[in-house]
Amino acid sequence: MSTDEYRRGREVERERQQKQRKARGRYRGVIPVIYAIGFVIFTGVSLFIGPEPAFTVYVVTHLFYAGLIRADIKSLRSQGIDWGASRHLWFGASFALPFVAPLYYLYSGRVIRRENESRGLAD
Repeated sequence: MSTDEYRRGREVERERQQKQRKARGRYRGVIPVIYAIGFVIFTGVSLFIGPEPAFTVYVVTHLFYAGLIRADIKSLRSQGIDWGASRHLWFGASFALPFVAPLYYLYSGRVIRRENESRGLAD
């Protein structure tokens, strides 16, 4: 008999329930919408007002993206998806690079799909 057969309690039940539920990114669906809105605001500000306010829009939106990406990774990790060290790279890159949010959206979709397939819950 393995040691898992003797384990009891809330933690074991929580692990068992996590494996039966489909993993999904809590904030993943919001990222493309916020990215599109930020792109429109950035373009409008840079065309009509100037480069200094556009840089401010750039900084604020990337801080917001970083927060969304961090919250999404945290929610995925709470669902049992292990990211390893790449979660730090995604979070750090979202501060400075303009195309990280859409790339994260695509990558996290792949990770979620792979996890759901391994759980036997794929669509």
